[in-house]
Amino acid sequence: MSKINYSNLSKEEVYLISRSEYDNQKVITSEFVKRLFGSPKKAANILDILTRKGRLIQLRRGKYLLVPIKAPNQRWTPNEFVAAALWIGDIPYYIGYFTAYNYWGFTEQMPQTVFVLNTRKNDKKLIGNIQYEALKIDENKYFGVKRIKIEGQEVLISDKERTLVDFVYNPIGSFDNISAVLKENINKIDLGKFIRYLIKFPVVSVRKRAGYLIEKIGCRDPLLIKLKKSIGNKNTYIVLNPANKTRKGKIDKEWKIIVNR
Repeated sequence: MSKINYSNLSKEEVYLISRSEYDNQKVITSEFVKRLFGSPKKAANILDILTRKGRLIQLRRGKYLLVPIKAPNQRWTPNEFVAAALWIGDIPYYIGYFTAYNYWGFTEQMPQTVFVLNTRKNDKKLIGNIQYEALKIDENKYFGVKRIKIEGQEVLISDKERTLVDFVYNPIGSFDNISAVLKENINKIDLGKFIRYLIKFPVVSVRKRAGYLIEKIGCRDPLLIKLKKSIGNKNTYIVLNPANKTRKGKIDKEWKIIVNR
């Protein structure tokens, strides 16, 4: 076993890290350090030095992620889901969009950003070498959230069916990916739950496109009738593929879609 190098750490710095690890604290707060050393100035100084030495990673003002004492400097990166949960704090959130698409296997592309959808703020933060982006959503879009545990930390992520709704709303790559992902996953999901989520989702164009595509795949779930009713009676037609600028194509009167493939 290799010997841990404490040579660049003062006794107080080692004490803070050791005490935090003993108490099983992943996050170190300014208040905790103030109580530990009895001086706000001393606490701020120690936090600043340990951050510059790479032993703490700042999540936000007054909150730091502890780098394990056995981890060599610059060789430890926090789990991105855990870091996202600790960064966003008590705000209602879920890890979603491209991050969840990869998690659920809708794409093999590794996202360069961890997307944290939440009900309060837009923000960006570089934690370690990973970019995090908080995206504010309306409260009526906050549903379909699954709780998972990673390294003992509770993390919230959109469940597979909710992630599929988001994929229709905000696809990755070309629009054809929506059809491909739906076809590949339609027998691997709870179809009833997926349709209920679509009915609940407050963007009618998403309900129209998803309903049309599900039906074309060959699904005949009774809930499709309710989904169709949820689009309303207005004769407002949308294009199937919003990336295609033309509005020319076959008209589907039931889903009020212009099939402009």
